[in-house]
Amino acid sequence: MPVHVDETLPLSVADVIEMVRSGILDEDDHVELLDGVLVEMLPLQPPHAYAIRRLAAIAFPVADAAGLELSIQAPLDVGSTISLPEPDLAIAPPAGRHKHPRSAVLVVETGATSLRIDLVRKARVYATGGVPEYWVLDVERRALIVHRDPRDGYYTDVRTVSEDEIVTATKLDLAVPVASLF
Repeated sequence: MPVHVDETLPLSVADVIEMVRSGILDEDDHVELLDGVLVEMLPLQPPHAYAIRRLAAIAFPVADAAGLELSIQAPLDVGSTISLPEPDLAIAPPAGRHKHPRSAVLVVETGATSLRIDLVRKARVYATGGVPEYWVLDVERRALIVHRDPRDGYYTDVRTVSEDEIVTATKLDLAVPVASLF
C-alpha cells in the first residue's frame, strides 16, 4: 500500500522565474513570493497610490544624491531562495539592468487590508534579509509603523509614528512629514 505524505514544498525564486519564462505567470498576475508561497497583491486603492507617489517625490532626490536607486513596486532581492517581495518603495544600491536591487537601506509598504502580511510576514522577510529600516504606512489609522535594528529575523525597534510627526531615516538624509503622505 502506498504511503501518502501530505507535504507542501515551498516554491523557490528560481521556480517563479521559470514560471514567468514559461508563461505560467505574466505581468498581469499580481503576486509576490513570500516564504515559498505566491501571495496575491491587491490593486492599489487611491489613498495608497497617493502615498506612494508622495513618498517617491520626497525620496527620489535624496536617493539620487546618495547614489542609490528608488525602486517602486518591483522585486527586491533579499538574499532568500524562497522570498522575492515587491515592496511599494525601496531605496537600494544600483542593481543594473539584469538584477533586482539588493541590500535596500529603506523599504516601505502601504497597507490597509494587507497590514497583517506587511507587519508580520514581510517584516520577517525584510529583517531576515538585513534591511536596516522598514516602514509600514497604515493609511486607515494615518500612522507610520517604523521598524529598525533587524536581528535574528525580527526588528528589535518598532514604533508607531503619528501623522503629526516627522520620521527621519537612519541610513539616508531623508525626513518625511507623515501627514504629507495622506
